[in-house]
Amino acid sequence: MFSGLVGWHVLILGMFVIPFILWLIAVIQIAAMRAAAGPTVGWLILVTLAPLLGAILWFTIGRRSLRQDSPPAQAG
Repeated sequence: MFSGLVGWHVLILGMFVIPFILWLIAVIQIAAMRAAAGPTVGWLILVTLAPLLGAILWFTIGRRSLRQDSPPAQAG
């Protein structure tokens, strides 16, 4: 699949496309979480200011931390 990719193709994929996709997925997941506004905004700021590092931190520790802090769903 990637056998024809050489040189600048790999550079573009590695430095722009893959980090952008990770950032986009992280932002969508953060926005979809039903957690308090403070931690959600904090994660969005972190992921926006440091896209690659913020996305990696979100996927490793962020999802668990927001899930634990989220209030229980109300029956309605």
